[in-house]
Amino acid sequence: MSERLFVRATPTLVRWLAGCLACFIVMATAGAARDYQLPTIGQPADAYMSPAKEDKLGRQVVSELLGRGMIIEDALLSEYVNQVGNRLVRHTSGNAGNFRFYVIDSAQVNAFALPGGYVGINAGLLTETDNESELAGVMSHEIAHVTQRHIARQIEATSGMGWATAAAVLLAAVAGGGDPDAISAAVAAGVSNLGQQQTNYTRSHEYEADRLGIRTLAAADYDPDAMSSFFAKMQRRARLYGTQLPQILLSHPVSTTRMAEAESRAADYGAIDVRESPQYALMKERARVLAGRQLSDLARYYENRRADGRPAPALDYGYALVLNRLGRNQEAADLLRPLARAHPDMLAYRLALAHTYSRAGQLATARRQLDAIRADFPDSAAAKLDYARTLIEAGEPGAARDYLLGETQLLASASEAQEMLARAASQQGRLGEAYYRQARFHEMRGAYAPAINQLRAALQTADLNAFDESRLRAQLDQIVRACHDAWSERECRERVNEDARPASTRPGSAR
Repeated sequence: MSERLFVRATPTLVRWLAGCLACFIVMATAGAARDYQLPTIGQPADAYMSPAKEDKLGRQVVSELLGRGMIIEDALLSEYVNQVGNRLVRHTSGNAGNFRFYVIDSAQVNAFALPGGYVGINAGLLTETDNESELAGVMSHEIAHVTQRHIARQIEATSGMGWATAAAVLLAAVAGGGDPDAISAAVAAGVSNLGQQQTNYTRSHEYEADRLGIRTLAAADYDPDAMSSFFAKMQRRARLYGTQLPQILLSHPVSTTRMAEAESRAADYGAIDVRESPQYALMKERARVLAGRQLSDLARYYENRRADGRPAPALDYGYALVLNRLGRNQEAADLLRPLARAHPDMLAYRLALAHTYSRAGQLATARRQLDAIRADFPDSAAAKLDYARTLIEAGEPGAARDYLLGETQLLASASEAQEMLARAASQQGRLGEAYYRQARFHEMRGAYAPAINQLRAALQTADLNAFDESRLRAQLDQIVRACHDAWSERECRERVNEDARPASTRPGSAR
């Protein structure tokens, strides 16, 4: 599947096929306490898309999203959404280790599930929810799309459309303009172009995901009524907006029947001791700031919301993040210090304060803060990455390198750790190691073409010792094989050649 497929795929074809493929959110609800005669998953879908091919397709799309900057790459926010997602997955038939949750850099209220357990939540959806249970309700619906293998089943129902065509369609949607909502728009448009039989089939998947999702919500000690309350809020917004409906209602209309079913199924569970994380309110504001385009608008938003003088720790946190980005570090520190003192168990406050000290050039103070944070939160990848970053900024690349090399699990799971290790090695003059780590960074993100080109350039031009040369050649062979496996030999070769071209000559570049 190559760039030529993207060019040949007409908008009509993309919309039609995309509607047959993707399992995008409806403001879902979930399952119930009684048995709803859910189908057995497996054949005949396996004949068209095996679990291995589903994972391959999901990884391809995520790689494209990362390459186009559509995913918010923030370790703390990522930790949070994956904690919520994994809490839900533990109460399903899925394996938590097979799921990955991402925050999409879009203000639209939407979310989606890709084959293989890759789930995207738009920043706009997170900021639109009122509590963690509403967020969990959307996520549990998307998780059900994955565990029930709806894309494979829809392919099977669509006259045997092959998995390669499925991949071409989803990747064409990603390639269609670089808009963070390109996939969502393609899928939303595609549903309306389907025949009635396929539309009914897709609708049955949504109800199935609702039934399973509400069951998962209750089992995970979230409020099973949260999804029906979210439905109601979306309907109120629809009346308010008139013809300009929220994006989620354009792609997945919410009917009174569906909302009534959500309420009915939630009632099956009775009173539940709901457990929600205090992190939710802070991560909601973090997503708002990270997805914000105009800092001045964000600053006014928080100033207006905080004007009544009532205590609002989450708003103070969000405002401090904006102040940091505006370079008003002293004001940010004044907001964060009392929050961090009063809530030492809240990682977000303490990391934000350490980050503020770092931005203000108080690197020794930031490092002391991060030493204490790592002791209190030993499993936090965000804390570890911030610590390594501070060491590099303090001009201690050797200490940063030694620290990162000792964090083997972090290096295996966080591509950012590989990039920081490359920076540290480069500052020490360890060019062979710097090339090796930067290639690992690209490889972990599925960006095989830049990894291959970088290694080729290093082997041709860099002054390498025998060990580094041998290691880089072995790495190059390994990444070439991974590229062939992820795409195909021909597609890999085309991508490598395309990546090697000057940016100004690539298709779609400004001239």
